[in-house]
Amino acid sequence: MQKKNLFFRLTEFVGQTIKRHLGFTIGLFIFNYLSIAWTLWTTGQLTVMVIDAIFLFAAVCLCTILLTAIPIRTIRKILFNLLFYISALLCLMELFSIYNYNAVMGAGIITALLETNSNEADEFFKMYVGWSWIAAILLFLAAAVTLKKNLFLNKSLRQENHLSNRIIRYAAPLMLLAGIIAGTTLLSNYKSFILSDSLDIPAIRVYAAAQMAVRNMKSYQDLDKEMAATDDITQNNSTIPNIVFILGEATNRNHMHLYGYHLDNTPNLDRLKQKGEIAVFNDCISPHSTTVSVLRVLFTFCDYESDQPWYTYNNLIDVMNDAGYKTHWLSNQESSGIWGNVALLFANRSTVHEFTSMRESHEDFGTLDEALFPLLDSARQNAAAKNFYVLHLMGGHSLYYKRFPYAFSKFTQNDIIRNVTDDKKIVLAQYANAIYYNDYIVSGIIDRFRDSNTIVIYLPDHGETVYDDGSNFAGHVEENPNHYMLEVPMIIWASEQFKQMYPQKWSAINAAVNRPYMTDDMIHTVLDIADIKTTEYDPAKSVINPAFDASRPRMVQGRNYDTDIRFEPAH
Repeated sequence: MQKKNLFFRLTEFVGQTIKRHLGFTIGLFIFNYLSIAWTLWTTGQLTVMVIDAIFLFAAVCLCTILLTAIPIRTIRKILFNLLFYISALLCLMELFSIYNYNAVMGAGIITALLETNSNEADEFFKMYVGWSWIAAILLFLAAAVTLKKNLFLNKSLRQENHLSNRIIRYAAPLMLLAGIIAGTTLLSNYKSFILSDSLDIPAIRVYAAAQMAVRNMKSYQDLDKEMAATDDITQNNSTIPNIVFILGEATNRNHMHLYGYHLDNTPNLDRLKQKGEIAVFNDCISPHSTTVSVLRVLFTFCDYESDQPWYTYNNLIDVMNDAGYKTHWLSNQESSGIWGNVALLFANRSTVHEFTSMRESHEDFGTLDEALFPLLDSARQNAAAKNFYVLHLMGGHSLYYKRFPYAFSKFTQNDIIRNVTDDKKIVLAQYANAIYYNDYIVSGIIDRFRDSNTIVIYLPDHGETVYDDGSNFAGHVEENPNHYMLEVPMIIWASEQFKQMYPQKWSAINAAVNRPYMTDDMIHTVLDIADIKTTEYDPAKSVINPAFDASRPRMVQGRNYDTDIRFEPAH
């Protein structure tokens, strides 16, 4: 009997505590759950969204009970207010970020905040905040205060009546029990969501993002100091007004109709080839299978034969700057992060650098590559006499279904003829649609330069394996890459004005399409096209040069691609 009375007293204490602080409890739950719910909703994880809601609400209830148990009233009140209003502020920041950037707070946004000066802050306020957001902030704060003070509760709920006490007595313990069950379910069945930080509350996520942002900024600053700058141009006969380098992402040429794939997912590039407007290189590979490793050698004179760190070699951006070009780095990839640091180095050494959104490497919120079009249009309006553009795409990066809009959902699992499961057919169809959309993006960039003297180079950083050769893997890894992760398309387009002014260059480009090439030597080819020479330039490493050495082995992590990797099936 005494145990039973103790149980009832305990449940009544729990229930009355939650009732007395119901506004606080509900507010704290909402502030911490909204951004989690948005993330899970946008990725279609509705089951996880519901389970996590139960778990989080139970955790908030327990937090309320523990705070109430603090014996010193002043400390208790301070902690209640700090926890509630800090959570409200973080929630407001998340809502602002979601509304403006379609992303929760991450290292990219934190980095932008930390690096913002007064002028940029003023421009940011005028562009993104304004009076409408001030009104929204005031309404939000008023709602938070209303919740905190329990002013929303009607009189009957605040009254001490038998019915409400009985409901609360049983409801609160049941909620805690449900929370334990929900937490156990998350841990046992949805652990990947916990490990990927998808279920982090704003305070944890912002703290981790801030730590990462500070770490990234420091590593970037250290690396920038060590990076070599060019001062050794030996010849500069550059006269081409526009050189455009489209840097693709995770694009396997074996999944492109242009290269023989069975689905018609490159109609625009196919037409350009039929008209003779593009040179399609048939035997081009990347030196690595991850972006950061490729960029270290793609835009520098470092290659697999080098014996010094990559940043001690001159880089393409600095060379083009020194040769009188206005350099533009326009990116739909990350603006910070351990994987973005190399790209960010090149971006910040460019005359103009703009990103479609502020995000860190692992933050994947599906900004489409068409977001680069207005950036490119603006850059062209402010062009100089000579311009070098780099446009960094998301291309075929996983998750593939986030790389194209609904209007480009051309292919379905029924179009996939390979003998694989339906789930894999769906992914293969998504990748085909990503390539189809990428075809629209690349051709759209080309179309913008038709009436000018321009040459455009399209080259993805690396390839992608998508269940090829019966493999169960879709993606790319640096360790032991297969040939699908290395084999990339390389396409060069030139305007009519370019062809008329530089007929020998265009002939040399077309004569080189069947040469074996690895893109760690790409800087030599670009400088050869531009008629720029430095002490590190080597004509034997320019694929369009008559002196090109086609016998030079293509070594990938100590393995010969042509003898050890090329015909090896995926695993």
